[in-house]
Amino acid sequence: MTQRAMFPPHHSLPTPPRDRDVAGTAALVLAVASLALTTQVWGLFLVIPVGISSMACGVVGVRRAKRGEASNGGMALVGLVLGSVITVPTTCFLMWLIAGLHGAYG
Repeated sequence: MTQRAMFPPHHSLPTPPRDRDVAGTAALVLAVASLALTTQVWGLFLVIPVGISSMACGVVGVRRAKRGEASNGGMALVGLVLGSVITVPTTCFLMWLIAGLHGAYG
């Protein structure tokens, strides 16, 4: 006598891969944070590392979107562009300010 299985074998459907949207979201959040830091006197020195982080996350997010791993490529691109538009002029301003202070006191 053969024993019959009580329940049929379980066959689950393959789960779709999860989107990897964290980099694009982080790029936009960091870009907005660097924009907010430009309004603070001591925040100007934090704009450079936060802006560079925004640009790095934006590049990663855009690449993931191009490969189809992420669905927020536009958000990543906005974070990349906004981060670079804020970081580059702020860096130039700080270099000019430091050079001017060095010339005045040096």
